[in-house]
Amino acid sequence: MAVKSEGGCSLCNQRCGKTAMSRHLLQCAASHSTGTGTAVPRVLIAAEGGPYWLHVDASVKATLDDLDAFLRKIWLECCGHMSQFTIGNTPYDRVENDDFGLGAPSGSMNTKLAAVFTRPGLTARYEYDMGSTTELKLRLVGIFEGRERAGRVRLLARNEPPMWPCDRCGTPATNICPHCADERDGALLCDTHVESHGCEGPEGMLPVVNSPRMGVCGYTG
Repeated sequence: MAVKSEGGCSLCNQRCGKTAMSRHLLQCAASHSTGTGTAVPRVLIAAEGGPYWLHVDASVKATLDDLDAFLRKIWLECCGHMSQFTIGNTPYDRVENDDFGLGAPSGSMNTKLAAVFTRPGLTARYEYDMGSTTELKLRLVGIFEGRERAGRVRLLARNEPPMWPCDRCGTPATNICPHCADERDGALLCDTHVESHGCEGPEGMLPVVNSPRMGVCGYTG
């Protein structure tokens, strides 16, 4: 089922889809640059997972750790799971240099974004939770001149919440069963039909939220 995926620019309120938003923000973010001091390079990064997407800009001082913290807060955090970026053939995590010899040597999340997101179009993979993994695709939309501000990573645009229909009646779903979510058959339910769900009942349901982590582990938004 196709899911409508539009969002609004936080700088000028223009609404558009994911691809058009990337083009729009590259110009809009530069023209709306405010703050103190001289202009410095800032990176514009798009992140997506399924029908969910967002765009951020970040200071040249920002690190992968800053971006990790942002993604956890807005989209993913449920139980303090491990996470990892993979850029090129190099993983970046908090277990540096693969001390246990279990894989390729890793880089540090203290690495600055400007050191790894070096050219427009470059893509990277981000994974949260190595058990019930939520995977995101990251892309460097571009680099522009902007002034420094207090937050190292700033949200510029995000998709509006998709409307998921109840699998029983088609009205907007408010609950998802984490045990049935992989099949998507009977997993999405409105408040009226959640009582009759034969898996674990209302107590085992999770809320429908605007996140690619919806229905996974204990994520509630």
